Amino acid sequence: MKKLIVLLLIIPQCILAQDYVAKGDSCFALKDYVCAATNYDLYLKTDASNGIAYRAAVSWSLANNKEKALEAVRTYVKFNYSNGMYVFSKKLINDKNFDLLKNDPQWTAIIADVQTKEQEVIKARQKRVDSALAVQHSIEQDGMLKKLNFEGDDAKAAYQKIKHYNRYPAISAKYLSLQFQLTDSSHTAFLVVMPPNYNSKRSYPVMFFLHGAVNSNLGYSDMIEYPEWEMGGWNRFYTKYAGNVIMVYPHGGRDYNWMYPDKGFFMVPAMLRQIKNIINVDDNRVFITGHSNGATGSFSYLMKQPSPYAAFYGFNTRPRVATGGTYPRNILNRSFFNVSTDQDYYFPPGANDSLSVTMKKIGADYQDHRYNGFPHWFPKFDESEPAFKMLFADLAKRRRNPFRASVTWECDDIKYGRCDWLQITELDTTAKRAAWQTDINFAIKKWIDLDKESKPIVHDTTLMAFKYNKKSGAVEAVYKNNVFTVETSDVKAFSIWLSPEMVDLSKPVSIIVNGKLHSKQELGYNKELILESFKTSADRSAIWVNRIDVRL
Repeated sequence: MKKLIVLLLIIPQCILAQDYVAKGDSCFALKDYVCAATNYDLYLKTDASNGIAYRAAVSWSLANNKEKALEAVRTYVKFNYSNGMYVFSKKLINDKNFDLLKNDPQWTAIIADVQTKEQEVIKARQKRVDSALAVQHSIEQDGMLKKLNFEGDDAKAAYQKIKHYNRYPAISAKYLSLQFQLTDSSHTAFLVVMPPNYNSKRSYPVMFFLHGAVNSNLGYSDMIEYPEWEMGGWNRFYTKYAGNVIMVYPHGGRDYNWMYPDKGFFMVPAMLRQIKNIINVDDNRVFITGHSNGATGSFSYLMKQPSPYAAFYGFNTRPRVATGGTYPRNILNRSFFNVSTDQDYYFPPGANDSLSVTMKKIGADYQDHRYNGFPHWFPKFDESEPAFKMLFADLAKRRRNPFRASVTWECDDIKYGRCDWLQITELDTTAKRAAWQTDINFAIKKWIDLDKESKPIVHDTTLMAFKYNKKSGAVEAVYKNNVFTVETSDVKAFSIWLSPEMVDLSKPVSIIVNGKLHSKQELGYNKELILESFKTSADRSAIWVNRIDVRL
């Protein structure tokens, strides 16, 4: 009863506090700066918000009240520090709204104190960055690519050496902050959360979590300083149920991410290669999950570049490729586990239902788990926990088979022309499509927007789920008993990658294309190809020993 009374007392105060902010914003828009500042100050009696403190300081300055403006600036500085923000002097200096204060000795003293603190923080942070880089360098010097030496080995010996490699460095740290090179002059960082009691002699599954709101991130980190932030909040249930799964948290930004533009799409495969060099990864148990833009990223890797991964997951997904066509038949090579809600503005429930019907028609391994009564930010709610439990239960059953007996692949960009052992190397955009190659699509007739209170509003729309702006090529291929049978559509050239786990290399390998025998040849192990392919993927399970190139 006491708790209920306290709660009832707090709720009106919270509502009143928000009213102060709304009134302050309204007064500021009308240029009544005294009214704005007064209301912001009233709000600050209930909450240590550095953002509202900044608005109060600006308002008092524009109201020509120097003393109150300086007092508000001091409050802003104090609240910044209490919120863990230490580098902000340039924001104050460059804001013309504070021109009233800039010749005042008190302002000069405030800025000097802030800059002194900044330098202390920057120096201390650089020491932490240098320490993290030293750890990374030490581990990488003891990594797989440094230790493997193929000098004097023939092709078969090189193959066996890769397949049976197991001399990874011991890692006792719970968290690894690793720098990742974006370009020659820029980098970012990502977090690797190691499993309890990591044993470098056994292999572990890996799951990448891709975050959303990629366009809101403008900068890139030197290191991940607060791993608890990555593992808590909306990600708390990944932490709870991961067990022996190594969790990886990349950081995407507006320019480099997993959705759009395409120049950042290399990040996750390259990070995986970097991890495989130093950590004993089970190559056949690598997964991608994400939320919002991150879930779209997961779906995009399924559509464009699935080879390194076993399965794909997403919460509140918009299932489409933002950089080109979306080819749902590509899911036939893997699986997708989707969690959706009925109040999601990112992709509406009716569209998810249509996608489920489409996936069932083509025989895809696709799941959609619907939770009603929840918005786009479903992982924020404790009610999302059962979905995470199901995700990890599904993950436990999944293993990649890079040598599967059949591959279906379609692309409009040969940069993303490969799935496992099949690679489209040249399109024929002037050819007539085969009857079996059709664009899969469906209409979306209802969409959801949010009102000012973040409540869903359903409205009519006319929108197609996928865009097909470029002509694509497609291949369907199967193999059995050293014979590959291939059907093509709008494809001029393709390659078949070979492994001794697929074919008997002591016998000829035949390629039948569109009903005609194209070639029949004996092939051995190609050391140069083995090493070049391994260098690209660091994959000890999918080891390719030769390749057949086919031109039509």
